[in-house]
Formats: sequence, structure tokens, C-alpha cells
Amino acid sequence: MTTRRQLLKVGIALGLGGLFPLSLWTASRVSGSVQVAQAPLPGAEIPQFVEPLPTFADSRVSGSQLQVRMVEFQQRILPTSCYSRLSPPFCAGTYVWGYQVGERPPHYPGYTVEAKQGVPTVVTYINALPLPAQSQLLPLLTVDQTIHWADPLGQMGATVPFAGALPTVVHLHGGETPSAFDGAPEAWFTSDGRHGRGYCSYAPTAPNAAVYWYPNGQPATTLWFHDHTLGVTRLTLFSGLAAFYLIRDAYDTGQPHNPLGLPTGAQEIELMIQDRQFDTRGQLLFPDGTPPARPTGLNGPPPNPSIHPYWIPEFFGDVIVVNGKAWPYLNVEPRRYRFRFLNAANARFFQMRLIDALSQEPGPIFWQIGTDGGLLDRPVKLNDPQDRTSPSLLLAPAERADVIIDFAPYAGRTLLLINSAPAPFPDGDPPDPATNGRIMQIRVSLPLSETDRTYNPASGLPLRGGVNQPPALVRLANPQTGMLAAGVKPAVRRQLVLVEVEGPGGPVEVLVNNTKWSGIREGSGQPVSGSQPDRQGQGIYLTELPRVGATEIWEVVNLTEDAHPIHIHLVQFQLLNRQALDVEGYRARYDSLFPGGTYNGLRSDGAWGPVHYPPGVFIPGYGPPLPYGQPNARGALGGNPDVTPYLRGPLLLPDAGEDGWKDTIKMYPGQVTRLVVRWAPITTPLKEVSPGQNLYPFDPTQGPGYVWHCHILDHEDNEMMRPYLPVP
Repeated sequence: MTTRRQLLKVGIALGLGGLFPLSLWTASRVSGSVQVAQAPLPGAEIPQFVEPLPTFADSRVSGSQLQVRMVEFQQRILPTSCYSRLSPPFCAGTYVWGYQVGERPPHYPGYTVEAKQGVPTVVTYINALPLPAQSQLLPLLTVDQTIHWADPLGQMGATVPFAGALPTVVHLHGGETPSAFDGAPEAWFTSDGRHGRGYCSYAPTAPNAAVYWYPNGQPATTLWFHDHTLGVTRLTLFSGLAAFYLIRDAYDTGQPHNPLGLPTGAQEIELMIQDRQFDTRGQLLFPDGTPPARPTGLNGPPPNPSIHPYWIPEFFGDVIVVNGKAWPYLNVEPRRYRFRFLNAANARFFQMRLIDALSQEPGPIFWQIGTDGGLLDRPVKLNDPQDRTSPSLLLAPAERADVIIDFAPYAGRTLLLINSAPAPFPDGDPPDPATNGRIMQIRVSLPLSETDRTYNPASGLPLRGGVNQPPALVRLANPQTGMLAAGVKPAVRRQLVLVEVEGPGGPVEVLVNNTKWSGIREGSGQPVSGSQPDRQGQGIYLTELPRVGATEIWEVVNLTEDAHPIHIHLVQFQLLNRQALDVEGYRARYDSLFPGGTYNGLRSDGAWGPVHYPPGVFIPGYGPPLPYGQPNARGALGGNPDVTPYLRGPLLLPDAGEDGWKDTIKMYPGQVTRLVVRWAPITTPLKEVSPGQNLYPFDPTQGPGYVWHCHILDHEDNEMMRPYLPVP
């Protein structure tokens, strides 16, 4: 069977990998939205490093009551010189959707929210996006209604693009929040007042709004909020609906002279990194139909248009955007800076390091001081110029890294932040060093304003466990051994599988545990074995039902070709280890257990419909081949054969910077990734919680429930997501 990577290489061999002259391309092809003709603007034609990085140090928003509006507006993402060549109405900038936070003007990304540990925040989210007749952006984005999505007009399955008010819902990514305010995919609401079946509001509000309550019980960390509507997150995040959410505590206060001595003010900078594509009018271009979709060959047309006419497996852009600005520059002093890195791309991984812009020599060390869930015990050294084996900073979509960089030795020099991650990761094509291989420029050009007395990570001093420091991390896993930490007693082990469903042109969908979002077997109307209906009448069936307060081991077997960043809502977890496996051997055993029968699948004519499967043949969307709740030979739940006989090689310890609390983790192809997951606040000591005991300041067993999913947005939108709910 032809794989996606083989198709990409064919496209490049045919010449799609080169850059066409813009005039020739415009005259011969159009692409982008099937509703509006768009000619791609090659990223190589966009000037780089000519406009400054937008920063938020002086404009962050805080308060116990906030209003956040979702609106459409124009923003100059590209350099001003690009827009000056355009004619109205587009010359003012690129149309985007974004968050208008408090009294701040709308911006992409939204202005950063700053919360204080233990002080709840009540946010009123308002969907004020225009209806289709008034929107300049919606016609450029095609909602594929053949995939399972929010569907406010009841048109699911239609092959025509959606033309109604766009549904939205907000997820505080990484937050310990009640499921009613977690941004459940079915909890959406529209500007004309329609609601999804999971809709909840903390207090009465307008029909086009929802009020959410965030307890902010976590220690200081970098969170972010973004749209999470079922089936359209690839479009809403692409369009700008994302913003940082920082939690401060008594140690990491964000104020000068904080107990930890961390850089603050202008020396603390959020970096939301994304890739985008634009058309010759300076507008966003999301390929969804007319082939070839892009002159650079990274995104082909929909691979199986008879099944999903507009969906593509992954979006990759040729323009890198940081904080809403294409290839910006940042002026810094020769001193230490703290950067909150966030990969907010649809599908692209970023492997980052700094080099000298002129000599191409290695730049400064990155000292990672925090992960998704907060500060590490000690900083981790990355990108060491004196050690060629030193790892670089690798972030999958949705991962964050808190990093200190010391520019003192680089006064007067210009540095370039570059990306070396292939797309798809890890075995795709390398980035173009002239476009998506570049992220931003840092100019060490400002005079030193005062002596730098901030925390020096090179000193070897810890960040936790000392005087005037937060307590050491609660350890569920021992990162030095890849084993459980002393005293950790898991209540349940699960073995779960990531599997890709292939069509004649490439992927049709990717599934977690071969189970659709709904938990209903493809084409049968029957729920998968061992599932239970959700409690809010959303029509979905749950298989993962962990007890609140319990600790579990999740072993996730990746049988696909790609690395998947898997995100689990509500909890922060710890990476135990990874291990290679005999994929062909395990897959043969896995497939052999399917019982046969007639279910929906890929027919001989290339369409999706009823297919009879003989016993021993994989059935897409059937769920696991065995009963979910029946332990396998390893004693693991999940309905899959034991992976143990197919493991190969030693345990692979967590990578540098992965040994703290995580809510999103890279799961590499051909490997088992083992997580230790606990349904309790991350600060809870090991012996102070047990299964059935709820220590959250809310009841996580109530409401529409949580989800776990791949954070490649194109996968998440097309079935690679499952609901779950903790139980008493």
C-alpha cells in the first residue's frame, strides 16, 4: 500500500517541491478554499526579520472576573510592505479570528491572562464571530461535514461546505478544571445562540456565551487556552483562537525580586510558534480542495475525496509566525531572558536552537527550567555548543518549555532561531532552511540597563526543595531508571493502541484504540465492548473510567508512521519510559483477533460503506479486538493483546526536559510509551491520596467529562480523540 510519505516524495519528484515564479503560478493554478479561489504566496517571497516581535509583558490581563470575546478583525501578520501592494479591503491586514481579552483590543494571539494560585478566575466567553454573510474569513475556510463534528445545523454527512454560524468552545489547556468548564468538544455555542449537547455555564448568560470557573489550584506554570470545538479545531486555531494563561504562585510571582530570582518584566517573553500559509492578497490559506494545494508540495489535496472531500491529514505551512507576526525580530540586552515556548502549530514539530546569523556557528545554551506542568527540580542543559551530542529543544504541537537563555557573551551579535524538525515527524521531509527552517531573529543590540542578578541556571543551584523555593516535585516515575518511583502503587494498567486507517490515496483517519469519538462501532450502531454511556446525554460512550484519586499506568502502542503528541485533559502525568517493539509481529497478532462481520469500511470502489470482513482481518472503527474490561496476559485493560512478547531493546529513559509534569507527550512510531497518570492535584504527596478519594476543589466525576487525544489538530478533528470520565 502506498504510504503518505511515498505520495509526498512523488509530488516533490514531479517538481512540486520547487518554488514557482509567482506570476506563473497565479496564472496557471489556484488553491486553498473551494469556496474562494486563492493563489498561494510562496513563503520565500515574504521579507523576514523586518518587524518586531509582539510581546505582552506590559499588557497581560488579570482579575477575578474577565470577559473574553471571540471576534473577527484584521491584523498585520505579514510585513507592512506586503500589504501596501494590495488593494482594499485587504490592505489593512490579514483577516483572523482572535480573543479580545478584557479591555485590551482583539489580538492574535490573545493578550496573556495572568492568574494567581488559589484565586479562582471567572471568565465569560462570548462568541461574537460574524455570520457567514458578514465574514471575510469564513469563506476561506471549508468545514468538512463528512467528518464527525459539532454540526449546529444538523447537516453531518453532507458533502457541501458548512455555511452557518461557526460554533466555538474554549479549553484551558493543562488546567485542573471541572469538566463543565474544560471546553468539552460537544460544549460549543454559536453567535446565533445554538448549543451543543455538552454545553455548560457557571452562571446564566447570553445564548451566545458561556461562563467558566477556573480554580487555579496549580503551582506556577505555563498554560494556554484555545478553541476545542469538535471537528473544526484545525480551522479555529489556524485562524487565531489561542492565547497564553500563566499561573503565578508565591515563588514564581512574575515580579522583580521574586524568591527564585527568575527574569521578569521585559526579560520574560511568551513565544507562541506556528506555521501558516498565505495567498497573494495576504490572507490565510488553508488547502482543502483544488489540487495541487501548494507549490511547495508539503500539503497535497485531500487524499480520499470520495470519503472526506476537504480534509487533509496534516497541514504544514511555509511561513513561520511568532506571536502573530511572520518571522519577527527581537532586540535584547546582553543578559538572561526567560522564554515561555509554546508550539501552537496544527501539525508541525519544532526542533530549535540558536545560531549566529553571519557565521552559522552555534549560539547560546538553552536552560530548560520548566515543562507543561511547571518548574523542574533543576534546570536541564540543551543546545550546548561545546557538546555536539547535546539535545536541542524539541516541541510537538501543544507542548511548552520554560527556558532561560543568557545573551551576555553575545553582545552586538545577531542570532537566528532555527528549526530542523522533519514534517511529518520524525521521518518526513526536512524544513526549507530559507523558510520554515527559520523562526525568528534575536539581536543582542540593547545596552545593559542594570547588572543582571537573576537566577543563573549554570550555577547548578536547584529550583525546588531549598529555602524560599517550592517543594521538590512529587515523583510518580524515576527518570533515572525509567521505573516507578518508590511507594507508587498503580491501581490499573491499560494497554492502548494508536492505529491509522488507510484509503487508496492515503490516510482516512487515525484512531485511539481503534475507537471512534462516539464509541459506537463503525456501521453497526452498537457501542464498543466494555463502554458506558456518558451522563450528560451527548450520545457518546466511554471506555476509560479511572477512579478519582487512583494512579494508573498507560502503555500506548503506536502502530502508525508518525509521532503523535497525546494530550490528556484534567491531569498532569509523568513519562515512565519508552520501548521499541516488533510492529509487524504485534500487528499480525492484533489483526488476527478481530472476529469478522459486516461493518462500514473502505469498499472496492474507494467509497466508505458496508464491507464484510472475514475473521482475522482488521476492522476499522470496531474498537479493540477483545473485550475492553477483560485483562490480557499482562493484566492490562484495553481489549488488546499483550505487547510484552513483542518488545525489543532496552527501556528508553525520558528525554532531557521530559522528567517533570506533562499534559502532552510525544509518542514515537514503533514504540510503546508508558505514562504514570494520577487523578489528583500534582502537589499531593504519594501517601495522601488513594483510589476513590477526591482532593480536587471540585468534583471531576460530574459534567460532560474530559477527553484524551492527539494534538495534531487534523487528527484530533477526524476521530483521533476519545472522551473519558473519572468515577468515584
